[in-house]
Amino acid sequence: MLNEKNLGRIEQEKEMSEDVRFCLERAKELFPEMKENYIDFHQHPELGGEEFETAKKVEAYLKSLDIEIVGTNIGVEYDRQGKKSPGGGTGIVAIIRGSGEGKSVLLRADMDALPIQENPNNPYPSKNPGVSHACGHDAHTAGLMGAAKILKERADAGRLKGDVILLFQPSEEKAYQKESGAIQMVRFLEEKRLRENAGAVFGLHVYTDLERGEINLKEGMQWGSSGELDIVLKADGGHVMNAYEIPNIKEVDAAITVELGKLFKERSKVEEGGALIASTGTDFSVGGYNIVRSESTATWVVRITSPEYKKMSNEIYEEINAVVKQEVEKHLKDRKGTIDVEINRRHGYRPGVHRDANLVKLAEQTIKQTVANATIKGEIFKGGEDFAFYLEKFRDKQIDGIFMMIGAANTEKRIKKGPHHTPNFQIDTEVLTELAATHSSFVMNYFDNQLTS
Repeated sequence: MLNEKNLGRIEQEKEMSEDVRFCLERAKELFPEMKENYIDFHQHPELGGEEFETAKKVEAYLKSLDIEIVGTNIGVEYDRQGKKSPGGGTGIVAIIRGSGEGKSVLLRADMDALPIQENPNNPYPSKNPGVSHACGHDAHTAGLMGAAKILKERADAGRLKGDVILLFQPSEEKAYQKESGAIQMVRFLEEKRLRENAGAVFGLHVYTDLERGEINLKEGMQWGSSGELDIVLKADGGHVMNAYEIPNIKEVDAAITVELGKLFKERSKVEEGGALIASTGTDFSVGGYNIVRSESTATWVVRITSPEYKKMSNEIYEEINAVVKQEVEKHLKDRKGTIDVEINRRHGYRPGVHRDANLVKLAEQTIKQTVANATIKGEIFKGGEDFAFYLEKFRDKQIDGIFMMIGAANTEKRIKKGPHHTPNFQIDTEVLTELAATHSSFVMNYFDNQLTS
């Protein structure tokens, strides 16, 4: 819990504490080191559950700082067929011990990359074919490593009033995995009883839909829930010469995609507490050019930003069922044969909600100190994030936290605003300084404003 009376103390730069000034200056000094780490991670990306070399580098760095590592190999990695592989996971948990008795603060960075071939003309392009850091997790890792160094120096100087728990998390993107990295990390924290004294959890995400200096942070719902479903169609298939006589699942899949797009277009305005659904691709059974395919699996994502997301999710599922049934029946009206339908629903990430108004205020004040000319935009983030699992209730204790998007585009440097998860994804590497400064300054401000009695 924060001391509300003291929050106003850090609103003005002239009131910036000695510790925050130290964090800012050290973040600037550490930029070359952080950039070197960032380039290394960027050129050697690893998919979720496979971040073995990344984890080794992080572990070695923390050990060089004499930071206590309490967990490695957290989680279970999976191969690309979704089967368990030996060797353990890749998550790392470490603790910087403070000299006081304040509540601990958890700082999180995700480490995984994506199955995307990077544009070879990008700066420091990936050396791993078909894999790239197209979402900025390499920056998150390098930035938290920089913050770890700063906070360890504060601890050695006797300036850290509580413990800081560092979470280097695998598989936020959940590529080829049955559960997200955050679930695996939370499970470890529970087993080691490291959440019991936790006061707050804090995370940052670079965001190229925002220019440098722009920040997305709001009280209440910050991002929505994220789920998936597969629409599986099965028919007998056949020769292409019979394409208009027998069930053609390619035609059905196309019709379903069009009709669902129409149905949910208006509801996709997530800022108004709506729902966004989108097809991410369809896999058809293997065959030749003259074969009517016999099976397809279409994958859809569902994002909901309503506080009643569970109710809305059930409603959407029923509406999708109705559309699929309608289009299958329409297609089969003048054809011989049948189409079997399966709709497999998978619950994904929870919505992210900032419940503590004072904690939001503290984060706003901190970001104004650490980011030059910061502009805070209170918008709902349209993506999903497994950071929400850290905020859930365990052992009858709700852990409040902050997760904010920090602008990483820079049009003056020709680093264009644009979406993540593309071959052309780039960031302004100077944002690394802001990541390290914000992580470490938030911790110092939090400890300065805790209620100790």
